Amino acid sequence: MHIEIEREVHEMTLETLRLGRFLAEEWLGGSLVPRGTSKSVILEALHALQDRTGFKAVDADLIELMGEQIRATLNEIRKGKGDAALSQDVDLVWEQDQKVVEYVNLAYRWKQFKAAKVALDDKLAAIREADILLTSVV
Repeated sequence: MHIEIEREVHEMTLETLRLGRFLAEEWLGGSLVPRGTSKSVILEALHALQDRTGFKAVDADLIELMGEQIRATLNEIRKGKGDAALSQDVDLVWEQDQKVVEYVNLAYRWKQFKAAKVALDDKLAAIREADILLTSVV
């Protein structure tokens, strides 16, 4: 692999790891407790992210499940706020409810991690596909 590509993958991996840790620390340090049958899976993933033991098991479905937990909980507090927090930036300047502030900030962290993980997964898939294409040409 070309050194520039290796460097870029390393930087993307570092960023994804860092954002995953931030998400985990904020979630585990806050008041949102995952619910339902996915509780143990989400908590296990958050602890792995916090401990920097990897995010390979954190796939797109699990990331969406985490976002759904944030969205649903925030919507319970303020109708539509969870939907808004996951789809756009939410202004909290006049917000008085600390739970709303906490969960909107958590949604922001989730969006950052999701974007970094998707970008890294895309980069790795592109490398795999490029390798296949290049070996078929030679």
